[in-house]
Amino acid sequence: MKLFCIPYAGGSAAIYNQWSSQLIGIAEIIPVELAGRGRRVHEPFYRSFEEVVEDVTSIIVQQLSGDPYAIFGHSLGAILAYETTHKLRSMGYKEPRAVFFSGRSAPHVPDKDEKIVHALPDEEFIQHLVELGGTPPQFFENTELKNLFLPIIRSDFRLSETYSFKERDDKFLCDTYIFYGKQDDNLSGDIKEWDQVCDSACNYFEFDGDHFFIHSHSQSVIEALIKGLNSG
Repeated sequence: MKLFCIPYAGGSAAIYNQWSSQLIGIAEIIPVELAGRGRRVHEPFYRSFEEVVEDVTSIIVQQLSGDPYAIFGHSLGAILAYETTHKLRSMGYKEPRAVFFSGRSAPHVPDKDEKIVHALPDEEFIQHLVELGGTPPQFFENTELKNLFLPIIRSDFRLSETYSFKERDDKFLCDTYIFYGKQDDNLSGDIKEWDQVCDSACNYFEFDGDHFFIHSHSQSVIEALIKGLNSG
């Protein structure tokens, strides 16, 4: 089985490379690289959420061979996974065997923080990123890294904050797994609102840790992934 992994805001596909060795014989990890970072660093940022969904969908379609596949997305990647799965269905492709939505409230639930983060001045934006976790304050003391990273993550926050949920009559029939951190202050509403966009009951996995539990508790995440991939 192929497991397509979509990164979070500011993340490169490389964040999933370490999973490959632990899923040998279970799934082939295929990290999805978004434009503007990693090996696609010289490509322009996306102009709209629809554009990034089109791009992610095309990347996945190019590697579908009729064999079972699954999709994993964390944070911004979770919403991209949700919209991409719908896009694949609308194009006539078979649904993934499983979809993993990680570190994100259900797509129809409004953000808890109404502040438009992507439009904040640099210093306030950096402070928000530090509070979010995942990026040590020392990182921003390196001017070269800061100048490279800030436009990427600001663009990704713009995509996330301008996302508009569209209610659909057709809901997912595939196995759906929701991963979330017990101490993640960024989640809005009841995490089980994900049930509202899936035909079958979602499978919920709570992890110790904050928004970036996929790194701080990676072994537990791998074990949950394996359980989900093997259940189909």
